[in-house]
Amino acid sequence: MTKSRFEIAFEGDPFDDGEIDVRDLAPTLLAFGNVVQQANRALNGDRADARLKVAATEKGSFVAALTVDVAWLIDMLDSVSAHPDRVVAADQLMDLLIKAGTIIGAPVGLFATLKKLKGKRPEKVEPKGDGTTEITINQTTFIVDDQTVDLLQDLPTREAIENLGQKARRVDGLERLRIGSDEPDHKAVRLERDDFPSLSVPPETDEPDVEVTRRDAWLKIVSVHFRDGYKWRFSDGGERPFTAEMEDTDFQNKVQEGYIAPNANDAIRCRLREEQSLSASNLSKIVYVEEVLEHRPGARQLNLL
Repeated sequence: MTKSRFEIAFEGDPFDDGEIDVRDLAPTLLAFGNVVQQANRALNGDRADARLKVAATEKGSFVAALTVDVAWLIDMLDSVSAHPDRVVAADQLMDLLIKAGTIIGAPVGLFATLKKLKGKRPEKVEPKGDGTTEITINQTTFIVDDQTVDLLQDLPTREAIENLGQKARRVDGLERLRIGSDEPDHKAVRLERDDFPSLSVPPETDEPDVEVTRRDAWLKIVSVHFRDGYKWRFSDGGERPFTAEMEDTDFQNKVQEGYIAPNANDAIRCRLREEQSLSASNLSKIVYVEEVLEHRPGARQLNLL
């Protein structure tokens, strides 16, 4: 088991005498405890359990002294002893969460990163290959630990932090939340009231990932449309017909002018372009006929009687 001791301070006029309503304290500390547990789960999986404990208080704004225990599971003790680098200890976990990075070039922790991002997605994320990553937002670049990036991308951890921000905003008179303590070589993270919205999970990006493929294929014509906005229907021998945009204007003009009279069961050899689009909530595909390479009439029914 490893332990790390740190402080959370509720700063503002109502807390100058060192008192706080338990109805404000309890939800915020429980929310922070959930952040610790989710972050531990993201980094340690089921190899270790983390708990947040209240140790003591002192006056001058309300300060809660807290202890984080990271306890290794019994059946993992031998493995952890042999490979201690595989488990993130309590002090490492808290550094990843609350390190402010006041030394130039020093990595910043998760809360300081979210404060810098202001609820937005970074413009650039560049791993350095030395265990750190550079993040750029609004032409400002700062350094984080690679494991901080893991926490930034872990949805349960981000949702727990969002919940912490929501609980903190409900505390009347709270001007800022100080996490950690000021030391000679680093400062504590201070979340102003205006910073609390930055703890929310950013919405999914509206820009889908698009995959474009091209191929030549034989298609059977199912139906032909001449009006703009209507797609042609084809079959490629599969179970179900599909629609496609006809981009070969030369072929389409010949059809409209009567030089070519396509019918059902006619076949065309054509160059296809398929654009597959993946967004957060949808996967779609649009097929385009870029060029008709050959038109082959199908069998016509004979009137034998």
